[in-house]
Amino acid sequence: MLDINSVLVVIEPNQVQQPALSRGIDLVNRTGAKLMVLLSVYHPSYDLTTMLSTHEREEFRAEYIADQYQALSNLMSNYSLPEQTITAINWHKRVYDSIVETAKDESADIIIKSTKHDAVVTSLVFTPLDWHLMRKSPIPVLLVKNNDWPTYDDILTAVNTGDEDLTHTDLNDKLTSTAEDFAKLFSSNLHLVNAYPRISFPITSPSYVFNSLNVAIKNHHKQAMNRFGLRHRIDNNNLYVKEGLPEKVIPNVASNIDADLLIIGSGSKSSLTGFTLGNTAEHLMNNIECDVLTIKPDGFVSPKH
Repeated sequence: MLDINSVLVVIEPNQVQQPALSRGIDLVNRTGAKLMVLLSVYHPSYDLTTMLSTHEREEFRAEYIADQYQALSNLMSNYSLPEQTITAINWHKRVYDSIVETAKDESADIIIKSTKHDAVVTSLVFTPLDWHLMRKSPIPVLLVKNNDWPTYDDILTAVNTGDEDLTHTDLNDKLTSTAEDFAKLFSSNLHLVNAYPRISFPITSPSYVFNSLNVAIKNHHKQAMNRFGLRHRIDNNNLYVKEGLPEKVIPNVASNIDADLLIIGSGSKSSLTGFTLGNTAEHLMNNIECDVLTIKPDGFVSPKH
């Protein structure tokens, strides 16, 4: 369950449109949470210690922050901000650290950041900062695409119901409970997807053995998903169990149901809802056209730089 009392919105420097701010305002209006707007800035000229005195460096830093604050104030004047809105500018060399440290200090329940959307290939384009947040932030991260705020009519959650490992079962419940909370906020249809791999056998294996085992695997995953869906009172028609690689199955289901939001787990020992963070996850995310919310398992400890 995601209890939203504080929302941290990350401002994208030098951009007129701020989708994350629009989403943050809408979410705060729906939940009554407080809103914090963060702009993290730094300029490499500050590191020129051999060319500038300490006084000159600090003077430069103060002027740069003041200039950025004025630009941020002008930008925010275009939005109808909730009363409980805090604005902050952080001078920090590492943007990821700045965001996570601020989120922790402000007890933020969710971080919202916009990401790029490629109109040519109709997919999201994730920056290195996006990947850092997805992998390492202990706080849920909502990455939103660069368009108007969707109504979240359909929410898709990726689960791994066929695995009885306690880490996965706990994460499944956490992801689904979070999805249920969002579904209540936006009156959404909730969908679950589980991808499972086809077992490969040597070519010499008898075909009936091969087929029987794959049928048994398919039935195992379907039965597990049906039990899980029943426990969470999710319509059977909204449960999808598909054979194949997650990076293929999940985007395909998301596209077929025209999902507005995908909720996934990230940051377990080596997995993202059961698959490795790395090329597989990147293939998955590069084929996603909707907003993405990443959730960490309980007990997750953020790695160092």
